[in-house]
Amino acid sequence: MNKVISWERFDRAGMFVSFLCAVHCIALPILLPFLPLLAGSFFWTEGFEETVVAASLLIAGPTLFRGYLKHRRIWVPLAFGLGLTFLLLRPDAHGHDHSHAGTIEVAHYLFAACAGISLASGHFLNLRFCKSCPVCSHNEKDEPCSSRH
Repeated sequence: MNKVISWERFDRAGMFVSFLCAVHCIALPILLPFLPLLAGSFFWTEGFEETVVAASLLIAGPTLFRGYLKHRRIWVPLAFGLGLTFLLLRPDAHGHDHSHAGTIEVAHYLFAACAGISLASGHFLNLRFCKSCPVCSHNEKDEPCSSRH
């Protein structure tokens, strides 16, 4: 299997999961009036959020780090660092409970949505740099590109 294709798939999966995280975090405060209907769903549980955040970071870490090593574009690790910062700085990041509607902070979801958008942007930039790179499509040894493009 071609390494370029597999890394591209990781970037696409990472972009999807990160974007899903952003949509989830934007939608929850909007769906607050429907709390009684959503209370038992997996979409509303903390487990869903933890799963999406973990998947986003597990995919983003290696793919965005590799993207930086390959193209030496600072925008890729900057997007990862910004996303990670938003995740760590979100209010009540370590143990909030969706079931208490009165204690839900919009800032938590805003920070988490910004994190998802930042991570998705890093994957998008990674894909864009690879598509515009004449070396990437022919480079099966996974070596760094020789020129900045």
